[in-house]
Amino acid sequence: MNDLTVIYYTSNREKPEFEKRIMRSLRHTSRPLPIISVSQKPIDFGTNICVGDVGRSAQNAWRQYLIGCKAAKTKFVCPAESDFLYPKEYFRFVPSRNDTIYCGRPVYILYAARDKSHSFLRMRISEAVSMANREYMIEVLEDQLSGKPEWRPTLELKVEDAKRKGEHLPDLLTGFNVKRFNIKTPVVTFKTNENMHRKSTHLRGGSLRELPYWGDSLDLIRRYCR
Repeated sequence: MNDLTVIYYTSNREKPEFEKRIMRSLRHTSRPLPIISVSQKPIDFGTNICVGDVGRSAQNAWRQYLIGCKAAKTKFVCPAESDFLYPKEYFRFVPSRNDTIYCGRPVYILYAARDKSHSFLRMRISEAVSMANREYMIEVLEDQLSGKPEWRPTLELKVEDAKRKGEHLPDLLTGFNVKRFNIKTPVVTFKTNENMHRKSTHLRGGSLRELPYWGDSLDLIRRYCR
């Protein structure tokens, strides 16, 4: 799809060499789509918007995504995160509705920080693997960020503590129109020591040692994380 802008947002907390490899992969698989990068340090990646060192939190990530969406000129937008690998096939999907967030699947987690045997674990849908009409996505993000300070400089509190303080940020996909679409080549996300969230929910019985296109899990860790 040509009428799509990729919004790459990052807090620049991952190891620089790892993130360079992630960006190199994204540049290759999304070509020739425009990329807007919204970062906390200046980076040479697409059209860069640097917001400064505002801190790492889910709220800040969404704010960075919103900034990128507002800067885009295309009808559709999709996010790209600094620990995800996206296949070419993913960027060919064309949303059929302008009032819906489309989430691609399957998505697999690879725990690169563990010393135990490494396998791909299948995730539930992820907001980092989504596509939507730009104006609708701006509406969704502004709704979710309404009443919040511009930036939240620290990691989110535990859910129960955040709710008690009125600081809980609900799932980006909650309460909005969401549809799923399937791709043959899966999306992969790494869990590293630098990740904001060390754990993610995954489906039981979905463990694999090898994935189409990406290959062996240990080999992928060596290529990107070592």
